[in-house]
Amino acid sequence: MNLSDSLKIVIVGHVDHGKSTLIGRLLFDTGSIPEKRYQEVADTCRRQGRPFEFAYLMDALEEEREQNVTIDTTQTFFQTSKRPYVIIDAPGHKEFLKNMITGAACADAAILLLDGIEGVREQTRRHAYVLSLLGIRQVIVAVNKLDMVDFCREVFQQAENEIRAFLHTLDIVPTYVVPISARSGENIAAAQGGTVWYNGPSILSALDTFENLRADTRLAFRLPIQDVYKVGTRRIYVGRVATGSVEVGTQVTFLPSGRATKVKSIERWPQGGAQVAGAGESIGLTFDEEIFVERGEVLAPSNDLPIVTEEIKAGVFWLGKRPLQKGETYTLKLATAEGSAVCVDIEERLDSSTLEVIERHAAELHGSESGTVIFALKKAIAADLYLENGPLGRFVIEDNFLIGGGGTVRDLTAAEGSQKAQVIRLDDHFATEPDGNMIDLTRSRGSIEFVVTGRFGDRLAAGERVLFKLRGPKQIEPVALLAYEHNFCFTFSREEDFIALVLFSTAKPATQTAAADIAI
Repeated sequence: MNLSDSLKIVIVGHVDHGKSTLIGRLLFDTGSIPEKRYQEVADTCRRQGRPFEFAYLMDALEEEREQNVTIDTTQTFFQTSKRPYVIIDAPGHKEFLKNMITGAACADAAILLLDGIEGVREQTRRHAYVLSLLGIRQVIVAVNKLDMVDFCREVFQQAENEIRAFLHTLDIVPTYVVPISARSGENIAAAQGGTVWYNGPSILSALDTFENLRADTRLAFRLPIQDVYKVGTRRIYVGRVATGSVEVGTQVTFLPSGRATKVKSIERWPQGGAQVAGAGESIGLTFDEEIFVERGEVLAPSNDLPIVTEEIKAGVFWLGKRPLQKGETYTLKLATAEGSAVCVDIEERLDSSTLEVIERHAAELHGSESGTVIFALKKAIAADLYLENGPLGRFVIEDNFLIGGGGTVRDLTAAEGSQKAQVIRLDDHFATEPDGNMIDLTRSRGSIEFVVTGRFGDRLAAGERVLFKLRGPKQIEPVALLAYEHNFCFTFSREEDFIALVLFSTAKPATQTAAADIAI
């Protein structure tokens, strides 16, 4: 089993909705239970005078067996024909919420377990909110215990409608909603005949469709610098590649310092040198010129940089013993950077069970509450929006050397003078695909300035249309300005992963092509 290729999943849901039983069944159905362990659990159940409990295959702590409750986050492994999995059992009780968040924070995907009879409960809502806060989008909802109602389709549909309506308020669209019985094994590895009315995938088949986000090299390259080694006359900058990939010869920039250089070599231990390295790899880098930067800097490609910021708006989940207070100073840690951060405003204080706004511009957040918080940083750091790049968009908050809570970056204010407008030559970004012309701006960050050529204008005047794929609503303004200045027209719509803006012209073609570029 190669754990570097594994998919990490977290199992969450209200207490007693069957998480440990589901995990035990997953282990059993994939042949991941050693015979000695199986017999140990069977003997335990026999002594307690109860039928075989699949939950005990996961609940390894003796205290849990005596109390029949999961109290800690536990990891174990199983494997399908596609790949290995690391499965995280997160506790459901409110008292152990910090343990649950610890488990969920490193997951690629989640199974939200729901008792089909009881429906959505307090911890269901709270755990779903945490999934939303952590940005987990690969979600299976497993509607459990349907064997207790003879696999009644109406019971399943009622539970499905209820959970979908709630998840909609969190901007979570479950990839699958699966009717199951963890105890009997219905739709865990395969259908057992109870849900003849269901034609979707089993839990294992659904998991096999998910992607390993930790090894995703499609995101922009980000390397938080962990340390600097001096070997002889060489300075080697080391860290773990958070996202994307880098190769020898790449032009890169350190942020927040802004120092730019080119990658000379990639060092790996004990394998030796390499030409390319990707997400999840721990590497060292040397550069064409001598650079002096410290831990906490982020290395990124010079044409796709994170934001250097001194102010962060974030969704925060607070777990500290003391309230998070407006005006207080805390330690904020994002990747390898850390520094003092002042809580300047708690814009919204939420009940994390109902998501109702308790108070606006509140003075404090109490334990197990969440909210939208603005932090002012004493020293600038490099960061991304969480929805664009998870590892560079989440952080933890320390209160007197204790972890008080965590957050995900929702908006960033660029530090003054740190970000120059990105100049985009439309001809350079112009691509023609089978479905038409396209300019993709989803990887562009910060302010944008366009350079428009006469050739580009002539193509629109000739009746061609161009689809602009935008990362977010803030990019609509510069394209709208482009349309206004050049008398173009546009329409836009909201797609699943981007904003689609179609630019076109109603003007007649020019008789001559303008030779000069026009800068906006």
